Amino acid sequence: MSDKKCPYSVSITEDNTSDPDPEKIAHVISNLEGETDFKDFDDKFNPDEYGQTKRKLSSRHMSLMIIGQSIGTGLYIGLSTPLVSAGSLALFIGFLTWAVLMIWPLMQAVGEMCCYLPLRGAFVHFSARWVDPALGFAASLIYFYTSAMFVCLEATAFAGVIAYWRPDINPGVWISICIVSYVAFNVFGVNWYGEIEFYSSMLKVLLIVGLMLFSLISMCGGNPKGDAYGFSNWAKGGLIKEYLAEGGWGRLSAFWSVMLYAAFSCGGPDLLAVCSGEARVPRKTIALGAKRSYIRIYLFYFGGIFFMNSLCASNNPTLLDAKKSASAGVAASPWVIGIRDVGVKGLDSLVNAIVMTSAWSCGNGFFYGATRTCYSAALAGYLPRMLCKCLPNGSPIAAVLLVFAISLLSFLSVTNSTGEVLLWFINLSTTGILCTYLCLWWCYFKFKAAMKAQGHDMKSKDYPYFRAPRFVHPYMTYLAVFLNASVLFFNGYWVFFPGQFSVANLFTSYFAPVFFICLFMFWKILKKTHFRTNEEADLTTGKEAIDLQEEIDIQEDEARPHKQGTFWKVLRKITDFVFN
Repeated sequence: MSDKKCPYSVSITEDNTSDPDPEKIAHVISNLEGETDFKDFDDKFNPDEYGQTKRKLSSRHMSLMIIGQSIGTGLYIGLSTPLVSAGSLALFIGFLTWAVLMIWPLMQAVGEMCCYLPLRGAFVHFSARWVDPALGFAASLIYFYTSAMFVCLEATAFAGVIAYWRPDINPGVWISICIVSYVAFNVFGVNWYGEIEFYSSMLKVLLIVGLMLFSLISMCGGNPKGDAYGFSNWAKGGLIKEYLAEGGWGRLSAFWSVMLYAAFSCGGPDLLAVCSGEARVPRKTIALGAKRSYIRIYLFYFGGIFFMNSLCASNNPTLLDAKKSASAGVAASPWVIGIRDVGVKGLDSLVNAIVMTSAWSCGNGFFYGATRTCYSAALAGYLPRMLCKCLPNGSPIAAVLLVFAISLLSFLSVTNSTGEVLLWFINLSTTGILCTYLCLWWCYFKFKAAMKAQGHDMKSKDYPYFRAPRFVHPYMTYLAVFLNASVLFFNGYWVFFPGQFSVANLFTSYFAPVFFICLFMFWKILKKTHFRTNEEADLTTGKEAIDLQEEIDIQEDEARPHKQGTFWKVLRKITDFVFN
């Protein structure tokens, strides 16, 4: 479709191209109705009737959000489960394998796609325009469902963390407070969401850096006991344990169980895609997010797990007792148990408080993702148009209320064991996010092929948008897809071992992929959709409007007055270095 006229096409003379009138262009953009030429994909939208989301996420917001988002209780408390069952080395290698070989290259791929075309809805519309509308339908609903399950998971975890202080209070109280706060901050507008996530992510970074520094000092002998234990805790409980079987198969099972947990704990590409539709100066902001994704790998996965293994052995008696008794909050955290064992008291409440904010922040991020996916699916015609309804500040209020209603599933933990309900939500959300990642990969391969077929040379020095390092595609991308598909297909392998089978375990392990296939086939048969060829994949619709809006944003940033004085100049240079 390289020769078709973009529906967003706006006539601009040579004179006003160099110096456009922001008010005039903004008026034009606000009244554009984007529509593809496909008969099997209905994405008509009237912003005057429904309103629309706003681009208010700055590079400062995105920088911290990409580093800290999706880091909830899983990396502070939940690591005790794979540490005990798999061993220290298996835990370390498993997380690094998933983060380096799957998450990082996918972040680069999403960065390439979303920098070229940062649409509202991103991969939902990519799937429909580039691959098949049936994939867009399946991708939107599976990610909506996944995000909603993550909201329930983190709200349940939030209540569990607070139970460390107040086990006598019904967890439903804390779940209520958590969910209501999600609604409040998502109603205020995306700039409020960005500010909240900015400071929450900063707390996460400070916590993990502080814990790593403590571990380094402690293992060198800087602790009340004066014990320079070094790396001895790594081997005490076994580097790679046998899990569910004996011998080599047992050790392979241990490693694979860590991969499954890493798939649940390591996120980011989906958030980058969702945020691209509300990012200010998106080409710059998204590129920064993609480039800096390595920070979360080194900081949280490489550094965090390395020092945690040094601080706490996998056979630590206190850790085993905490797992057996299902202790609440950081009472089951390897970090806090290790800190106590070296003679330091009083840090557990501080760590618990920051872990509590991490759980809340992670749930808030997925609440945002669920509402924006619901909004995007409504734009594409997959859900009722009424779900497009936005407040004047850009908050998709109808979608917010729908996600709020679904998040009430969190109250299942009030009548059932919190640990059991958490396991349900973990299984349901992990397989859902893996299906979403496969959609992103499919879109990426189609994007590369369509760009080449339609005459866009991404290898040219004149290509203006973000490009992943050359070794990412095809070398790392194909390996990443294989890894993604393997973990999804074998995620429920443990169910078939003696004593592990139950209908609930089998259902939660494989519901998402079966649901995804059913969604795809349902829409394909109902709407009689067809797979796009490389030549007809729509790479143009909406791009010109985004280009114009980005030009306005850049002009506004350059024209904005700055406070004078040495202090403010130094502060601007520091923030520019850190965030830009």
